Formats: sequence, structure tokens, C-alpha cells
Amino acid sequence: MSEALVLTERQGDCLIVRLNRPQDGNAINLAVAQSLAAIIETCRKDSSLRAVILTGTGNKFFCTGGDVKAYAKIETEDALNEVFDTIRTLLDALEQLPCPVIAAINGYAIGGGAELSLACDFRVIEQGAQIGFPQSRLGILPGWNGISRLVPLVGRAAAAKLLFDGRRIDAAQALAIGLATEVAPAGESLSVALKLAQTFSGTAPLSIAAIKAELNAVTQNLGDVRAQSRQAFAKLWFTADHKEAEQAFAEKRLPSFKGL
Repeated sequence: MSEALVLTERQGDCLIVRLNRPQDGNAINLAVAQSLAAIIETCRKDSSLRAVILTGTGNKFFCTGGDVKAYAKIETEDALNEVFDTIRTLLDALEQLPCPVIAAINGYAIGGGAELSLACDFRVIEQGAQIGFPQSRLGILPGWNGISRLVPLVGRAAAAKLLFDGRRIDAAQALAIGLATEVAPAGESLSVALKLAQTFSGTAPLSIAAIKAELNAVTQNLGDVRAQSRQAFAKLWFTADHKEAEQAFAEKRLPSFKGL
């Protein structure tokens, strides 16, 4: 039997959820998304849970985003939206869990992996880890509602710089702009996240759920923005520039964009 794509481990009143595809950068394909969705639904119903920690297997990758090989086979906007709407719904469910959610960023959090971390309440990032949004270098934009989560977190100017240049930043830079909550020594993001989770153990769960719901409501009157993002992502996905970026990635060269 093959090992599970997502692993869980209960430590007291905290659940550790670990993406388990280190050979593929802990990337998210449809099967991973479905597994995560089932785990999140279980968490939502567990009134004994005080925190959830999301991390990746290994010491190199938190999550490198979507599974490029799998998604490259998508041929229509309807098929693309069907897959990516599943992941958007997953991130919404993660964001709306009634307990605090902590991303223990133990390696590269790139593209959709960075977007995944934005759906968490806190981001503990290790020294040596990096986070970034390279979509502008791939002919697309963040496809999982990352922009609408990033701007309230770091501000428009900092978000624009991250999104426009597409470069990765390190832990210290992420902390400086408010993208990271805390920096952990190399190899210790999970232990630091667990210590953070323990600070919530003495709080009233119904109060935390109500506070979190109100915090989300303050920043998430975003229906029109997210609808626009969904439409723009699908259109960009099928441009010649994005196809060129995919081909350049496979051929290990820099893409040549034409604006087409």
C-alpha cells in the first residue's frame, strides 16, 4: 500500500497535518486536495481541537504549489475551473476553521504553496526557508485567491512588489513585511509552531471561533474580487505566454514572453 499523501498526528489538543509528497515538492494535486478537504472537515467537527498546524514532509519543501505536470494536461477553461475551484474551496475551508491554524514553513513555500500559507492564521518560517509568488514569471497570476489574502496582510505596496517581480524572499524579509508571524531556527518550525499552539490551550473555543469569524469578515468582503481573479486566471492559463513558460520549465531555460 502506498503511503498517504497527507499525514496527521495528534499532539494533545493540536493536530499536525503534513503534506507528504517530498519527491514532488509537496505539491498539491487533486488527490491531495481531496485528502486535505476530508481532514479539514473532520477538524471542523472536533470540538476538542484547539489548533491545527500545517507543514510539509522533509526539510526542503513546505509546498511548491500546484502539481505542474498534472495541471499541464488541462485543455479547457471549464476543466481548469473545476480543478482549481476545488482547491479554492479547500483553502476557504481551512481559513474558516473555528480554531487557529498555523503554517510551519519548513522549506520552500512557492506559488500555490505561499497561497496555502496565507489561508492560515499564522506563519512560522524557518531560517533558510523562502516564500514567493512567481506566477508573473509563469504567465499567470495567483490562482487560489492569494492576492485578496496577501494585500490585507502586508499592504498594497509590499504585495505589489512580491507579485510583480515574482522573486522569493527569505525568513527575515518575510517577517519584516508582516508576511511571517515568527522566524524559527532551521529545523524547528514545527516545534515553534507547537509552542505557539499551546498558548491557545487555555482559551475558550467558542470565543476563539467567534473572534476568528469576525476577523475574517473584516477583511473578506471579496466576492467580486475573487470572481474577477477566477476569470483572469483561466484566461491567462491558456495564453501563449503561459504555454511558453511551461515549455521553458520543462526544458530548464528562461521563457521568452511575447505578450500573447
